[in-house]
Amino acid sequence: MTRANFILALIALTVLCVSSLAQEDTAGYWLNIGNESREMAINETQNQTAREIFLQEAHEAYDKAIEIDPQSASAWFKKGELQIDFLGNYEEALNAFNKSIQINPQFADAWYQKGKTLTGYGDFEEALESYNESLKSNPNSSETWFWRAGVLAELGRYQEAVSSYDKAIEIDPIQASYWLGIGGALNRIGRQEEANASYARAAELNDEALKINPKDAMAWQGKGTAFYHLGRLNESIQCFDKVIELKPMFYRSYYYKGKALQDLGREAEAEELFARSKELGGI
Repeated sequence: MTRANFILALIALTVLCVSSLAQEDTAGYWLNIGNESREMAINETQNQTAREIFLQEAHEAYDKAIEIDPQSASAWFKKGELQIDFLGNYEEALNAFNKSIQINPQFADAWYQKGKTLTGYGDFEEALESYNESLKSNPNSSETWFWRAGVLAELGRYQEAVSSYDKAIEIDPIQASYWLGIGGALNRIGRQEEANASYARAAELNDEALKINPKDAMAWQGKGTAFYHLGRLNESIQCFDKVIELKPMFYRSYYYKGKALQDLGREAEAEELFARSKELGGI
């Protein structure tokens, strides 16, 4: 290498190092680091310690992004999303979503996540307002229509809930949970035949999912719930047993199996399952 080429290479390396250091001083850089760490946490299913390390790294990276740019709506949103999805800190999540919305009032995902957080708190009226705001910017979000329907049902506004479930199904007709939801709302307003048709469709969709992945615990749960509402109690119990085998800490399977046994007159067995559901944090 000639002296001139060596000097040029040294200059190029210096520029690269300076550029890299400069990049580390941007909110976007730390936001990407946080997203990468979050993704690694999602993919880490075997080592809980490693998963917690990835989550902590993501948390610190999002905080770093906010420190550099306190007006980054995306950084605040990601911080809130991490808190609600992984760390279970609803208050901090709500504060982060509020900050994100304050910076960008048209941030549909932030309104949606704020709505889910408020739903978790049981603040259904304010959650409904958040879902409505989200839909103003993103009216084609089937998930937002679905969650909106859920809080309307909680508020006893079942006819409106049916309309919201209908919208979710129109956008995404193959989500089994949407059909379960609308079945419950239809049942509440006396439209039993339509409710049963919805539960049957939910069972079919969950069955299709199980053909692809027989170990899909949530598909077994959904199928069992549909069978329960259709009065196919013994079949529902078989599904809930499968959930318990695959996901023994999932309280809903114990609760719904207990309900099915109760309906069959097996009260003592049902009470044991209700107690187990409560032990796991359920109802």
